[in-house]
Amino acid sequence: GRLDNDVPAQVAEHLLAVLREALSNLVRHAKATRADVAVHAADGRLTLVVEDNGVGIPAEGRRSGLRNLADRAERLGGALTLTSPQAGGARLEWSVPLG
Repeated sequence: GRLDNDVPAQVAEHLLAVLREALSNLVRHAKATRADVAVHAADGRLTLVVEDNGVGIPAEGRRSGLRNLADRAERLGGALTLTSPQAGGARLEWSVPLG
């Protein structure tokens, strides 16, 4: 599919590392009972979205894992966005250009 054909190997490696870290954080910290993962390759961008129904993102605490995800995005010309939806949980969006 598009992911196999449109995503350069270097970007795919970062995508897998980011997904592993996001899911690891979710399991260790979020106390979630559900996680939704979506990956889109469209309009010259690759976007990973991980959403959960856990406790949300604490205002304080270690951020080394999240900082690493942001650094990976920035090195590729992209960005990491973390939000806490009003319904609860957390939403992580990691997006980078494909070209």
